[in-house]
Amino acid sequence: MTSLAMAPVNIEADESTYAQAARTLFKWSTMCIATLDPQQRIVDASAEFLRRFGGTQASRAGQDFHELLHPGTRDKLRRKFQRALEDNRTTFDASIVGLGPRDSVFSGDITGFLNRGDTHRVQGIVVIVEPDESAEANPTPAFAAKYRVLTDVDAQILEGVAAGASTIQLASRLHLSRQGIEYRISSMFRKLNASNRAALVSRAYAVGALAVGCWPPRVKSDFVISGNSKAS
Repeated sequence: MTSLAMAPVNIEADESTYAQAARTLFKWSTMCIATLDPQQRIVDASAEFLRRFGGTQASRAGQDFHELLHPGTRDKLRRKFQRALEDNRTTFDASIVGLGPRDSVFSGDITGFLNRGDTHRVQGIVVIVEPDESAEANPTPAFAAKYRVLTDVDAQILEGVAAGASTIQLASRLHLSRQGIEYRISSMFRKLNASNRAALVSRAYAVGALAVGCWPPRVKSDFVISGNSKAS
């Protein structure tokens, strides 16, 4: 494993312990785990991590971890990182949408562990990703067809959720109440069998409702009841 950068001698001992613990975790091939440097760049990754996100050890080394996430969840995770740093915490967690091989996406939860030395400076980070297994199956056209029940407002809300917009932002943009926005999002949770917003975005990509490679996110017109113009 590549060693993380370190400074004083007393921190080297902490770093050694940290590296040994991370290396032990890496032996569990079923874990989707990676170590990051203090700038949140990938240092090492498990085989399962590379299977989920694609790439090789060589191609991922030094890459900004956030680049492996859907743009709609990057800023949210960066804020989680920053808050943990500012509050001197050693852990954080969040829901994410990851970018996999061949334009695939998946939702899941991430837990981060910050290794702090005697000076409380972060020496390295371990992230463990727990993908949502229920969102993995590739839907057949017949399966996807039964979800073509989005109204134009639903489509705009889904696009906003995929872009990382909050309930308040969506309510202001669409001139709806916050309760109205939450009700419509909950309805889409049921339609797409999703438990949270990250899973909703992942499922929307999986069934083809959201156009891949399009930013800002756009719902395809085939999935809107009224046939309003959306990405094709």
